[in-house]
Amino acid sequence: MNRNSTDFACLVTGFLTDYLPLQRCYSHNTLLSYRDSLKLFLRFLGEAKGISPDSFYVKDFKRELVIEFLEWYRQKGAGIQAANQRLAAIKAFAGYAQFESVECIAPLQEVAGIKAKKASPGEVSYLTVAQMSALINRPDVNTHTGFRHRVILTLLYDSGCRVQELCDITVGDVFLNATSTVRLHGKGNKNRTVVIADETASLLRNYIQKYLHGAPGTQPLITNRCRQRIDRDGIAYIIKKYEEEIHREDPAFPEPVHCHMFRHSKAMHMLEAGINIIYIRDFLGHEDISTTMVYVRADNRLKNDAVNKLAPKVTGETELPDWSKDKDLMQFLNSLK
Repeated sequence: MNRNSTDFACLVTGFLTDYLPLQRCYSHNTLLSYRDSLKLFLRFLGEAKGISPDSFYVKDFKRELVIEFLEWYRQKGAGIQAANQRLAAIKAFAGYAQFESVECIAPLQEVAGIKAKKASPGEVSYLTVAQMSALINRPDVNTHTGFRHRVILTLLYDSGCRVQELCDITVGDVFLNATSTVRLHGKGNKNRTVVIADETASLLRNYIQKYLHGAPGTQPLITNRCRQRIDRDGIAYIIKKYEEEIHREDPAFPEPVHCHMFRHSKAMHMLEAGINIIYIRDFLGHEDISTTMVYVRADNRLKNDAVNKLAPKVTGETELPDWSKDKDLMQFLNSLK
């Protein structure tokens, strides 16, 4: 960074080369995600506002401008979830900048306080495979509570069940055979049987043998601390607990994560894996295929985004460059590929 760099450029440099990788120990992929968000913001400044990076200062970094950036990003075809992920990176930078540029703390706090938007009814909110894996594997299985929580999160995702369907599962609804299945009691007293993964079956087998050995078939599979059937609020509390733990370590992790997002995620991951939409409909217990088609539309948007991202160039990852040798902010950011 040269001597004429703005205070905003210097803060971005410190944020990406010191704070995130060294102080917060974020992964390289997370670092690249944050970098891309800041690059998008700088692109917005140039295209929509006619502002070059070498003339942009921290005092200009205001709430109204960030909101305008998010609207610009949505107009480019980004969904609410993608915009919220960009916002998370921007807010993390604003939080860092507060301590490095105290004279601008008030507007920076306003940026950090911007609320993420909720997805519209026609848009599917879901976690990626990596995000879902991080959430499911968060509980410590070496403790009774952690083991029970792991079972809840795993079964909620792998069975694609509604949260009430999970609450209603009994010991007699679990069939651990060569092809393991779980019977779900759906809407309108309609039951369906879904296949679960071998890993999920192994987890359930250990759970039942350890904590429910000899229990009658009518015994609820999942109970609360009082050994009563768990309810929706209890499951929501468990999800929120681990989501908040992860979010404290990685502010870019989606929030809030609601119970139904597990079902959305399972459907999207099945679709991405090439599973037939008719099977997905039956797996989820949808009466009308049009209900399941919302995932197809969401998947098509994702494929379109992927094609557009891939079109400009295909590059590999490299080591972080020496920031002190870069001449300006855009050159520095573009070298972090």
